[in-house]
Amino acid sequence: MSEHQKPRHARDSRVSLAIITEVGQANPYGNIHGGVILRLADECGALAALRHAEGHEITTAAIDSMTFLGPIHVGERIELIAEVTHVGRTSVESRIDIYAEPLPTPTRRHVAIGYGLYVALDEQGKPAPVRPLLIESDEDRRREAAAKARQAVRLARRAEAQHEL
Repeated sequence: MSEHQKPRHARDSRVSLAIITEVGQANPYGNIHGGVILRLADECGALAALRHAEGHEITTAAIDSMTFLGPIHVGERIELIAEVTHVGRTSVESRIDIYAEPLPTPTRRHVAIGYGLYVALDEQGKPAPVRPLLIESDEDRRREAAAKARQAVRLARRAEAQHEL
């Protein structure tokens, strides 16, 4: 088995991204637009997928299950943490957790959670196989089962969307 075929731990893909929010990212009420958060979530999730698919470019296939748990206000520090949760033949799913905290009192709040699906690409821009995810513990198996259920829902939505074209 070559080095690029060996299964890899999810923790090896973990990445974080942090920014201080600004007025230009907010609505008139001082809350950061969901679209700003989605863009950052996609970037962070893609970085985790890229780490796992080392040697391949990746492209976003889906951002789904993004659930906003609370507002993010102008001037707060937000931190996004992503980690690979599932790997198919050419696809990589990342879980993205988003936290916010006011600068004067660093009380971190979990404000959003979502999943991104990315596809590894070869030099010709075609889907490329990626190394499997290492599954060792009961927690790994639980995460894998949940990810497979999300993937089944994604595939059904995709089939429905293609049918409507």
